Amino acid sequence: MARLREPGSSAAWKPGWEKESLSNKARIGLTVLPGMGEDAPMFLAGVLTRRLVLPVLVAFMGLTALAAEEQEGEKPRVWTSADGKKLTGVLEEKGEGWVKLKVKGKLYKLKVEKLSQADRDYLKTHKVMKPLVIRTELKSHKDTNLKKTVKTLDLEFKNMEEKTELYLLVVWIAKKKSDERAGAISIKEKLECFYDRDGVYSHEAGFYDNKNGDAYRGWAIRVMDMKGRVLAERASTSSYLRYLKTVVTRWAPRPPVAEEE
Repeated sequence: MARLREPGSSAAWKPGWEKESLSNKARIGLTVLPGMGEDAPMFLAGVLTRRLVLPVLVAFMGLTALAAEEQEGEKPRVWTSADGKKLTGVLEEKGEGWVKLKVKGKLYKLKVEKLSQADRDYLKTHKVMKPLVIRTELKSHKDTNLKKTVKTLDLEFKNMEEKTELYLLVVWIAKKKSDERAGAISIKEKLECFYDRDGVYSHEAGFYDNKNGDAYRGWAIRVMDMKGRVLAERASTSSYLRYLKTVVTRWAPRPPVAEEE
């Protein structure tokens, strides 16, 4: 529901395990990268490095950092078998009488009865933490009656923790068609929302087709928890992330202020 306001060590034991293939792959919103002769080889190499290689590296580093920010799930844990042997693995899933552990990137299914009593007691009350997944998809359609183009940014949240909220900032970026200046791109509008459950949520912006309207350029988003921690920042083009640093927000969570001694 929305509220709108403008890893492990080697396995020492494997009793009764059934190995399963891991087909699920993490998806993160892709950033649009800038594209890219000259006869002089050295000149061409320099151009390629500046215009192609460096932007790709910068974008890749940003996406890698973003993935790391979002992949906060279960931590590796030392598990003990009923006969006292140790194993380090990540708890991926649990069910009636079984658990799934990830060991060195491979998933194994194990009967709970094979675990020590301490591990069985731990599983009775432990809720499996899965990484927060955030997906974006942009759609577009023409409103012939109002003569405008409507852009819809669908945002999906998956694996949100119970009894928590996430703050979302959506920024639409445009350029006035009547403004001939090359650098006249700016924030058209912003939207601040709060979500408290998994789901797909749509956010729209209209761009009028007349000569005095706004020409769509892109979007940028920021997702934060209620402690003011940034969980994700994305944009249609990596350079548009800069608008998240300049936009003035009203409802964004603030980190707690440390009390002075």
